[in-house]
Amino acid sequence: MALLATCSPRVGRSVARLAVPCKATASSRGSIVVGQRAWQASPVQRLTAVRSFSTGSPWKVAVIQDQQIPKDEAVGALSGKGFEVAWTLDAPSDASVLVTVTNPVTEAVLDKHPNCKLVAVSFTGFNHVDLEACKKRGISVVNVPAYSTDSVAELSVGLALSVYREIPAGERTLRTGGWVHSAGGMEIRDKVIGIVGLGDIGLRTAELFSAFGPREILGWSRRPKPAFEKFGKQIAIEELFEKSDIVSLHVALNAETQKIIGRSLLERLRPDAVLINVARGGVCDQEALAELLAQRRFRAGLDVFATEPIPADDPILKVPADQAVMIPHVAYKTVEALRRRMEITATNIRLFADGNPRNVVLDAK
Repeated sequence: MALLATCSPRVGRSVARLAVPCKATASSRGSIVVGQRAWQASPVQRLTAVRSFSTGSPWKVAVIQDQQIPKDEAVGALSGKGFEVAWTLDAPSDASVLVTVTNPVTEAVLDKHPNCKLVAVSFTGFNHVDLEACKKRGISVVNVPAYSTDSVAELSVGLALSVYREIPAGERTLRTGGWVHSAGGMEIRDKVIGIVGLGDIGLRTAELFSAFGPREILGWSRRPKPAFEKFGKQIAIEELFEKSDIVSLHVALNAETQKIIGRSLLERLRPDAVLINVARGGVCDQEALAELLAQRRFRAGLDVFATEPIPADDPILKVPADQAVMIPHVAYKTVEALRRRMEITATNIRLFADGNPRNVVLDAK
């Protein structure tokens, strides 16, 4: 039985309750009639809905990457918005929408899905989508901003505490039969915190760090951010690296920010400073980062890397364990954030189908 895929979820649910196939027509009063039920719709939604029913099928959504929540939850979030769901992964499809997280969407991938009109990225970053290829094919792209703000900000503080209080190293000592690990860790209180990137996550991170009583919170962004004024002051990025005890990175990865944290900035950090990266590995010059960490020029808490998974021969893996706490890109990965992300993704597709798109990063019209 066909479900309505291009109008409201309420209509989709109404259709699903019908026991027999039905037809949809646009009434003179501006409603869509489904069986004996009517729904008030905009002109665009009326036209889209009638076209959907005229073809006898709803929009099909192909999931080409596992969504990191139980499969039935992911499928339920999409089908609950009135879509037919195909869990295709690497298989070709005739779907109108592709859903990915971080798997690349290239020309070769798009060739497998010739009917695609929308790529829905269940992630904030979208640099793994070939936007030029999408544009040439008339394919729009949407993403999910701000779904993991709290998760990422909390981990930034968590990594700082892990480095300062030597938590992983202390556990290793305990598990190998030891007890006294070191002369002691450090407090965040009365330290200078530097926040690089003052979007939602950077601001939330500043808010969390402020609870520890730092001496000062400094910030850097390419543009003035009035919302940061209640936490601290914006300064030049070079000055921030020189003055900060903890530097936390929160910039998006794009052509302008690729390796923005280069050797010259890293060399400004003091030996007792800590660099936290929960942004993207590509914003740092990882070769210089690994070299300077190995020289004990500063310490770091790293969640992201230039290449993920990390190649076995990458110099970053040779950094002494007491110089860096490294974890496998999990800042965004909390149960709450992943479920929120899936729901926003489904809503993004629904709104696109209804002619009211949001979170658009490429409008192919």
